[in-house]
Amino acid sequence: MNLATEQRIALISVHGDPAIEIGKEEAGGQNVYVRHVGEALAELGWQVDMFTRKVNVEQEDIVWHSPNCRTIRLKAGNVDFVPRDNIFGHLPEFVDNFLKFQEENGITYPLIHTNYWLSSWVGMQLRQKQGSQLVHTYHSLGAVKYNTVKTVPLIASTRLAIEKQVLETAQRIVATSPQEQEHMRTLVSTKGNIDIVPCGTDIERFGRVDRKSARAELGINPETKLVMYVGRFDPRKGIETLVRAVGLS
Repeated sequence: MNLATEQRIALISVHGDPAIEIGKEEAGGQNVYVRHVGEALAELGWQVDMFTRKVNVEQEDIVWHSPNCRTIRLKAGNVDFVPRDNIFGHLPEFVDNFLKFQEENGITYPLIHTNYWLSSWVGMQLRQKQGSQLVHTYHSLGAVKYNTVKTVPLIASTRLAIEKQVLETAQRIVATSPQEQEHMRTLVSTKGNIDIVPCGTDIERFGRVDRKSARAELGINPETKLVMYVGRFDPRKGIETLVRAVGLS
């Protein structure tokens, strides 16, 4: 494996394993985003190490995706699945094992890109301990989420404080849309450096297909009204809203 690349970056996604099979629990958009960002940076010549939490004893500690890109699973609490709202207490162990990995491999990451608020806490600790530059992507904002749920979790106040702190202290925040940037500014803080970097599309997997030809190939009547949902069957995705809307149309 080629570890000679001088440009090093650590992508941290504590609860979203970039190497896991997509569609399983806690395996959706964030996992895809981190994996593709890591692989794209590796193609540009960076040595990319993507750190996540190990949730199964049968999982490999290190998964190579390409000569310059790998996923590294660190122990943080029992090696078992833990819901994201219960992970925060295990983050100090995650930080300790990250630092241990660096020491054992003679590595220090000058640049860290964290994903989701849990990872941002890890990134801020590493910035404090070793001066790493910090870039952060939220993926979702507590200030938005908690306005739409009936039961606010106990971790909410901690999350809101950390999301404000990382916005105000990270070298750069990546917003994936103008709306997300607006939410940050109006609901989180007017301080901090935000750049909008829209999510990309894998044009080798997704592309334009002629509607008439597609329906013919799938055996769907050209006049049939059709609604397609792509994603996990998870109550948080609001699929029932789609079903109700179709019923009213």
